[in-house]
Amino acid sequence: MPKQAAAKRPSTDEYLRLVTPQPPSGALINAILEHADVRHDLGEGRVLLRLSRRGIRKAAIRRRLGREATRLEEVSLVWDDEAGQIVRVCDDAESSGQVDWAEPSESDRFELTEAGLAYLANFEAEWRP
Repeated sequence: MPKQAAAKRPSTDEYLRLVTPQPPSGALINAILEHADVRHDLGEGRVLLRLSRRGIRKAAIRRRLGREATRLEEVSLVWDDEAGQIVRVCDDAESSGQVDWAEPSESDRFELTEAGLAYLANFEAEWRP
């Protein structure tokens, strides 16, 4: 009896490309803050932080982030040295049209109903002297 070739199935990676990337996780942002080896001075005390290709290949970082380690190539941070805080998270996946999570949508807006407005007016009246 001749052997039949097994049907080739797409790899898991091909399926993962169909999924819209999520916003960068806290672990990803922390990894960039801790291991950033590329700094571009933007002026006014701000710097762009990211990992180089060599930094991304480090096993410890890849092990800690798991599947999300592939996003290290896409994410960088604008850091304010004077304030000691993140100013902006830059996600290249967003600019390539793959994800639109940072843009407001219709579901982000709401309107107060008459009952909601009446409740707020009643609440303010109770707490005003």
